[in-house]
Amino acid sequence: MAKRHHNQEGDLQSLFLRMEELVLANSGEDEFEEIFKLLIAKLWDERSQQSRFHRYSTDEATFEAIAKLMQQAEKEWSGVLDEVKPRLTPEHLSICVDAISKHNISNDSLDVIDSFFEFIVSKSAKGAKGQYFTPRHVVELCVRILQPASHETVLDPACGSGGFLLHTLRFVRRNEGLDSTEELQRFCSEKLWGFDIDTRAIRVAKALMVLAGDGSSNIIRLNSLLKPEMVGLFNNIDDPNFTIEDVCRSRMKRHKGFDVILTNPPFAGEIREKDFLDCYTVANKKYRVERDVLFIERCLELLRPGGRLAIVLPHNKFAGNSFVFLREWVLKKARVLAVIGLGRHTFLPHTHQKASILFIQKNFSSMKILPDYNIFFAISEKDGKNSKGQFILRESAWESDSAWDMVDHDFSEITESFTRFLKQENIKFEE
Repeated sequence: MAKRHHNQEGDLQSLFLRMEELVLANSGEDEFEEIFKLLIAKLWDERSQQSRFHRYSTDEATFEAIAKLMQQAEKEWSGVLDEVKPRLTPEHLSICVDAISKHNISNDSLDVIDSFFEFIVSKSAKGAKGQYFTPRHVVELCVRILQPASHETVLDPACGSGGFLLHTLRFVRRNEGLDSTEELQRFCSEKLWGFDIDTRAIRVAKALMVLAGDGSSNIIRLNSLLKPEMVGLFNNIDDPNFTIEDVCRSRMKRHKGFDVILTNPPFAGEIREKDFLDCYTVANKKYRVERDVLFIERCLELLRPGGRLAIVLPHNKFAGNSFVFLREWVLKKARVLAVIGLGRHTFLPHTHQKASILFIQKNFSSMKILPDYNIFFAISEKDGKNSKGQFILRESAWESDSAWDMVDHDFSEITESFTRFLKQENIKFEE
């Protein structure tokens, strides 16, 4: 007999699995969309202090009250919901509402909510597009290596559910004591930027940033690989035809490039349009090029001189003979700070693809780079997952909600070694 999942307070994954058993699997509706709409309605109810998210005397009354909360949430947080009416029957909806009402989402750890969103989105077969959500301890590693500050602009051009932006916010709060509501809102609205072509991922990222500090306005759906000179060449009605530069021009004063970019672009998929590839040097006159290759060039274009980049890439980009031109091009444009190899289990259960993280600093005119300089190399020997893709937790995991503290990895040793490397090489992240 299959093991049943119990609705444990504070355990949103158990909640979702239980509702899936009771209702969602038999409703005929999109599981992600229905649970996501309910969570947003619950969040709005908590934030607006209405206390209306609960089961009423009749299923019809419950349906009407929850539908109204969804409408109010979408009006306040435009773009978070795809539609503002539940598709579940009043009876099914009432069962789900009764289960969710036992949780207080606003008081839950952001890591808990983040991991839950990652969990439910992963169940919707996102990996088929080669878009694998980055494990949060890997995200934290990238953030700790590049050390973003509150005065810096931070971008993820393939933001997915917003993990890099969320962890950047947490890092800055922790390091600089950015605690007041006003400070958080200013940092989110002025410094954190996320773009993605996937509609569902954008809505999740918006929801997370609402939770983190109401900074959802800079989470925008567009094709990050589209350059200004390409506009007009591609008129796919399903894709926005404006560029990141268009957004920066309209929303940022005296913008000369982002200070920090952290991203994990899609591992799979190829670009074949000749007009598109002709706009990318790294395409090297090939008739088909993997998307992650183009993202490397795009990220360097979007960085300011002296800006720094962390990008997760498949291992073949670092060692494959067919990518020699790409590596030589990168070395001309930037200083390679570090390469950190991730374990083979890192992206399981979605893919066995082995990946590494490239950390670079874009060249600027006063930057003196010797033809032969030192690069920090490290290989993680404890990736925090087993061969089934399940997280391996530390014995003290129950003491924290943070993935960095819960998962059994060796990234702390790597970050400490990298900090020593920066001092030894006299490398500074300020121009």
